[in-house]
Amino acid sequence: MVSERDNGLLPLRREYAHAWQGFDRNEVRQYLDHLEAHLRRIVTDRDAAMAQASTLSRELENARRELAKATSRIDELMKPPERLEDLDERMQRTVQLAQARAEEITNRAQAAAEKTWAESTQASTKLRDRYTKLVEALEVHADALHGEHEAALASTRAEVKKLTLEAAERREELDKAAEAKRRKIEAEFEASMAAQRAALEKHIADQSTASKNQAERRIAEATAEAKRRVDEATAEAKRRIDEATTSAAQTTNAAARKVERLAELREKARASLREADEVLKQSEAALQPLKEESSIAAASKLVGAEPVKQAAAAPAATDKSKPSPEPKANGHKPAPEPAKA
Repeated sequence: MVSERDNGLLPLRREYAHAWQGFDRNEVRQYLDHLEAHLRRIVTDRDAAMAQASTLSRELENARRELAKATSRIDELMKPPERLEDLDERMQRTVQLAQARAEEITNRAQAAAEKTWAESTQASTKLRDRYTKLVEALEVHADALHGEHEAALASTRAEVKKLTLEAAERREELDKAAEAKRRKIEAEFEASMAAQRAALEKHIADQSTASKNQAERRIAEATAEAKRRVDEATAEAKRRIDEATTSAAQTTNAAARKVERLAELREKARASLREADEVLKQSEAALQPLKEESSIAAASKLVGAEPVKQAAAAPAATDKSKPSPEPKANGHKPAPEPAKA
């Protein structure tokens, strides 16, 4: 079995702090792997020797128990017989052989046990000494590595401090150079901007003068063009007014002629109406009953209707020669014929 001390040592430490100017990591790891494998073999050999010693101890105990059994059996056999006839030469010989055999077995077992125990003790001592030496060598090597690590850290700190100081000085120099360069660039930029500003102001003044001249020229052209268009529009308007005046005069004359024609038609219509009134008056006078018609009507009441019809037929035939007026339609006078245009 692996002891608590072995558990503290195995596995070996493999991770250390990185430092400049130290040992090669791969070589250190290879050496640690080799050392760890060697320690594991030693521990395995020690465990095997201890297991063998335990086995031999168990065999020794078994041999001792067998020896005790044989001794008790021999003691039992060596007891004097109760009767003399029980003891004979053959039995005595057997007892002697058994005692000799038991002594031989006891001696052999004791010798084997002592030899095995001595070998186990010697192997354990050798393994313990070897393990102790390896542990001491490992501790010495670890102390050396730790010392080298501390030295490397100290040198690294010193070098880092030196590099920091150099970097600070370099930064100050670069800051000064950058400040001088910045001031130079600002001066050049201001001079360039002043020159560009003057050139731009001159260009703006030239552009303003050119734009003003061009605007005046365009205004003059626009004024002339507007005057020409106004004259053309005035002439066109005058022409259209004359045409409209002529057309209006013609329309007025035609309307006057139509009004005169309508007045003539109105006079003709009035004359026709007067003639129609006269005809109606004559018709009304013709429709009034005569004295003869009144007497005939009275007689017809007495005689009958037939004589009245005969009497009425005579005046009707008499009046056929007179023109009869046209009957009224719905109580209105007949409309006169329209005059021909």
